[in-house]
Amino acid sequence: MKCFMPGPVRKFILPLWLGAGFIGANAAVINVTTNDSYTKIESANPGDEVVIAPGTYRFRVYLTRLATPANPIVIRALDPADPPVWDFGTNLLDNAPGSYTAGDKARGGWQFSGAANYSVSGIVFRNCRNAAKNSAGIRYYYGTTNLYIQDCVFAYNDNGLTGGTQDSQATVEFCEFNANGNTNASMSSPTHNIYVYGGYLTLRYCYVHDPVQGQNFHIRCREATLEYNWFARANSYEGDLMTDDDFGGAGPFSQTLTLRGNVIVQKAAPLNNSQVIAIYNDGGVANLTLNVRAVYNTFVGNGGSAVFVHVSNADGTSMNAGISDNIVSGTTRPALVEDAVHGTVTGVNNWLKTNAIVGTLTGSVQSASPGFRNGAAQDYTLAPGSVCINAADATVYGLPGREYSYNEVASRRWRIRAAARDLGAFESTSTAGPIGPYDPVPRPPLSVASAGGGALVSWPLFAQDYQLDQSGPGAPVAWSPAPFNRQTNAAGLSVSVPADSGCRFFRLRK
Repeated sequence: MKCFMPGPVRKFILPLWLGAGFIGANAAVINVTTNDSYTKIESANPGDEVVIAPGTYRFRVYLTRLATPANPIVIRALDPADPPVWDFGTNLLDNAPGSYTAGDKARGGWQFSGAANYSVSGIVFRNCRNAAKNSAGIRYYYGTTNLYIQDCVFAYNDNGLTGGTQDSQATVEFCEFNANGNTNASMSSPTHNIYVYGGYLTLRYCYVHDPVQGQNFHIRCREATLEYNWFARANSYEGDLMTDDDFGGAGPFSQTLTLRGNVIVQKAAPLNNSQVIAIYNDGGVANLTLNVRAVYNTFVGNGGSAVFVHVSNADGTSMNAGISDNIVSGTTRPALVEDAVHGTVTGVNNWLKTNAIVGTLTGSVQSASPGFRNGAAQDYTLAPGSVCINAADATVYGLPGREYSYNEVASRRWRIRAAARDLGAFESTSTAGPIGPYDPVPRPPLSVASAGGGALVSWPLFAQDYQLDQSGPGAPVAWSPAPFNRQTNAAGLSVSVPADSGCRFFRLRK
């Protein structure tokens, strides 16, 4: 019996098989070399493991199997240090070989259509382009769920990653998105490093930078969490939350984008220097509410007046922006709301420049400099004496338990964040070593409590990402605001257990 740890509502639960090397009962190991075709990869059944040798591959891949969390389909590089590369060069995907022949066959080097429970790691996707200028390294759609993408590189594609339809769900970790985009695409339908049309998305520990046409992330998800990433130098502006393509009927509809613990570095002269993160109902959907939560991010602006979060709701769409415990440097405008009747900006304890427009934000920490250790060298950790140290409000929702490690050279790793007392993406007291895509993840300690008398069970802060097992007499306790009460502070996360819960034993696990 188990109940889930608190945090944003999670529609899908990531299985325990994440990472390379899983082989289930009656599973096959399918070895792929450059002498093989798409057939081998596409033939994998639930529980199989596809191991791809180094080399360059130039065929399209189309994946549709319905695997399960207990028997996923794992596709991985034989040697992550010498990854296989899907590189189509100057050949458009329209002309590349592949089993899928429908009109949208060229929308991705790899496409996942109605698939479930695939894990992909250690692959490079390069020069995935089509005649319509809307292709991608990977495209997932038609309700594809529990797609896990790890340690992949997306470069020089029309878009790096696209997809997301209906209840599609993907988790992307330890990936790099570099120079994706097509300057020949129409500016009315621009191309991006990441463009997700709908569904649910989680992006962690990724290095996303230098798209050649549009944004680092263009998000239309119903729920998306972008945390502990490094975003840099978008050609237009960094990213946005816009209308889900799949809404139909009268609503009401709601979409939420959470930005937690990211480093965001603005380009010196972007095409759109008026905003950094935008919220906009470009689909004209009625009865829609758009929400952006930005907590513990470090934004490094170019010294202009770009709005960190732009609530672009002149059409009267209901929008909310929560901005707390961030460092908003290099600009004097942390937020702008166009229609204050239908839009709100709230938040506490952000670092802002002395002459910044504070607006409705409260408890702001203002000074001439946030006190970066060495901003010129992209070291945005906090130097001793920084005004951002011990300046956070740790009662806000969604505290970080991890942080990106470390910059654009030592990239695509994370480490445990020691506490949540400091503003921005980095804690001055963090000392843990970096964790990469194939490193073991540290576990929180075992905790045991009697249910009698309302026991209190506590774990480290980063345990928010874990599940809670429980056993003992009585009915299982399902997670909801009750019967548990969630308490967070700089030291960690606590759960109070009522006497009638029936639980006797508690354990956290990934």
